[in-house]
Amino acid sequence: MNKALLLISLLSLFSGGIQAGVTTGEKTFNKVQVKVFSDNKVHVFKDGVKMFGAFCEKSPTCMVYTTNSDKPIYKYDYGELRLGGDKPGSIYKLSLDNIKEYQPNKYRDNKYISFIVITTGGSAGSQRGRYDIDTEHGWHNKEETEFDWLRYGRQEDY
Repeated sequence: MNKALLLISLLSLFSGGIQAGVTTGEKTFNKVQVKVFSDNKVHVFKDGVKMFGAFCEKSPTCMVYTTNSDKPIYKYDYGELRLGGDKPGSIYKLSLDNIKEYQPNKYRDNKYISFIVITTGGSAGSQRGRYDIDTEHGWHNKEETEFDWLRYGRQEDY
């Protein structure tokens, strides 16, 4: 019994490379190809040329997410980003199945896919970047937010 418990403990300790629930591979959205390598690495290509890439595999404080809106809803539970849901603005863990094309504006025909890269620098602050990628032309727009709790206080206070 103790050997089985030890084996399970060791497997769970060294299973950092096993990505449960992550679908990797390639998928085409309009004229861009998205290639998901892992839950922390994604590249976007147009006509074989890399247009965008997010790579967080070497940093344990960096995560890549995807969303179905140009106005994602960032909600935290005990310091962890709340994921999932079927409403516009929901945020999902990076997986090929979770990437959805959306049209942010009913007056324009442009469709986008979005990725969010969040890097935390400990309890003092974090950096968040959202990349909206046009699925026809391949260009992207970046919106960046930076928090420094020690300098400005909690976000709820201002």
